[in-house]
Amino acid sequence: MANMEPTDVRANLEEMSLSVSEMPTFLRVEEVANLLRCKKRTIYDMVEQDRIPHRKVGGRLLFDLDEIIKWTKLKN
Repeated sequence: MANMEPTDVRANLEEMSLSVSEMPTFLRVEEVANLLRCKKRTIYDMVEQDRIPHRKVGGRLLFDLDEIIKWTKLKN
């Protein structure tokens, strides 16, 4: 698995022309991967290893945006 560099999530949101208030509370795998600038496979691997906060709802993986932002700050 590729090493992930610490990421400034808010800067990524700004670059994507989004603010936290415009983002949905829950994100899908693809959205988290875009936010963290990594591959979807990396997100799936991190979920499997319980290295990223997530929820499984109806067989779908969901990620709370606030939890992801807090998690990235802890990783820095």
